[in-house]
Amino acid sequence: MRIVNRLVLLGMAAVFSGGVAAAREAKVEEPLYDQLLRECKLTEEQQAAVKEKIAALDEALAAWDKENAEKLEAAKAAVKEARSRDDEAKKKAGEDLKALAAAREAAGSGPRKAVLALLTDEQKAAWGAYELFQETVSRYRKAALTEEQLTKIRAACAVAFAEIAEAGEDSKGAREIRNRLRWGIDVLVLTPEQRESVRPVKAKGK
Repeated sequence: MRIVNRLVLLGMAAVFSGGVAAAREAKVEEPLYDQLLRECKLTEEQQAAVKEKIAALDEALAAWDKENAEKLEAAKAAVKEARSRDDEAKKKAGEDLKALAAAREAAGSGPRKAVLALLTDEQKAAWGAYELFQETVSRYRKAALTEEQLTKIRAACAVAFAEIAEAGEDSKGAREIRNRLRWGIDVLVLTPEQRESVRPVKAKGK
């Protein structure tokens, strides 16, 4: 279990300390280019090409947003309204919103692949590890993670992504790696109070 071992090796975790604070403070609106420049250390030759591809990505997403603006607003309103209704209504509203999010993601899939195609294998690995780190940290947003904890999680995500890439993104092995990553963070990184803060709230009467 290389991921778990990495979590307890504090010295090794320090290797990934650069960029952790920036990633923590980065807002959702942080431009994709800025993130790529920081995480992948783009060369001067890559920078212009990446900007061009990102412009195409932005255009594709803007076109989708314009075409689906009414649907998106209706879905958001339905989610808000469903909060005071039964579980089935909440589930349907949530699924509808997720479907729109998936459609938007698909609209930018081609341009996004074009951006990543400009990266070297090493840069792709760095970007994949960063995305896994961001995805993982979002699960613990209620835990008020410290800088030290973020550093450990980032180190674990770098190892996990390498293992996932080797196993195959959609493979059973990749799912097991993600599960071990979450287990390692829950058990070896979080405090008891933090674990309680991120524990799913049980429905009343259950």
